[in-house]
Amino acid sequence: MKRWPLILLLVLVLPLAGCRTWQPAGMSPEALLEVDPPPRVRVTRTDGEVLTLLVPEIRAGALIATAAPGAVMIEDIRLLEVQRIDVLRTVAFVLPGAILVALVGKESCRC
Repeated sequence: MKRWPLILLLVLVLPLAGCRTWQPAGMSPEALLEVDPPPRVRVTRTDGEVLTLLVPEIRAGALIATAAPGAVMIEDIRLLEVQRIDVLRTVAFVLPGAILVALVGKESCRC
């Protein structure tokens, strides 16, 4: 059984896991959750503590994680961040792998 297809698949897929970055939401928690609720948010409190809240929603003046324990009062939020795909990082990781695949493919078929 040839292992190179599996290795090639790993080389192409593994970098995709690192293409997400935390970026400031740029809006209030209420506005963020009203438009398109993200699956997770990262909150920096005024005391410097950083929390990641899964499936957040607002209840009684607090941002609460409904999928895991955790809550922050809205007035205690210093920075609210969401995960987004970083296109430049994705291209920088995937392009060298695609070039490598093309070179290996060309050599293996002797075209």
